Amino acid sequence: MVTKTDGSDLSDQVKAIQAELASLTDTIRKFGSEHASASADALHNAADRAGETFRASAEEARRRGQRVAEDIEGQITNNPVPAVLIAAGIGLFIGALIGRR
Repeated sequence: MVTKTDGSDLSDQVKAIQAELASLTDTIRKFGSEHASASADALHNAADRAGETFRASAEEARRRGQRVAEDIEGQITNNPVPAVLIAAGIGLFIGALIGRR
């Protein structure tokens, strides 16, 4: 048997459903915002760590290069004749390679 429903009862149910949907939408929005914020923070932290690692590696490479340059300079200062002969040999070799073209 079919019963008639009161219009106000139906209206109250629709309002309750709308309130539930609004609450659910707000919860989803907050959840998404929190996760987006956490993801952005994690990405920022990873970028900071990568930058620090890069700076440390660059500084270490600079120090090593400086040490090698100082060692080479010391060898040239201590042994000038062999250094000049080696440089001349390298120059002749490069000149011969270029001259063949």
